[in-house]
Amino acid sequence: MRVRTEYLEHESALRRGVSSEKPHPLERRFELFGRSAAVLRARDMGSVGCHITFTQLDNLQAFWADYLSGALLEAMKEVFITEGMRAAAAPEGVRLLISVDQDDYEEACRLLGGAPRSPHHGGG
Repeated sequence: MRVRTEYLEHESALRRGVSSEKPHPLERRFELFGRSAAVLRARDMGSVGCHITFTQLDNLQAFWADYLSGALLEAMKEVFITEGMRAAAAPEGVRLLISVDQDDYEEACRLLGGAPRSPHHGGG
């Protein structure tokens, strides 16, 4: 599972931090691209990779159902998005993104002796 926190909005930071004085259009585009990439890199809040081991198929399937329904995302917000993080990101705000690889889920189901539940899209 990968958990990533990011700013809700980047446009104002890009407007404040990216400009070019280059007269030639191609040079200007390259400079704007480079500066935009630098601003976005500086705003990267990072991510966390989590390896979770399940020993019972029912628990794995409950985890997957919570991921698909968005319940896992809501629970993880309480853990990962702190008041300090909210204050630092104000007024832009932050959001949490969670991804769980469906292939990993299906392989874990097979290893635990069961079949994956029918795939749905959604969740984090």
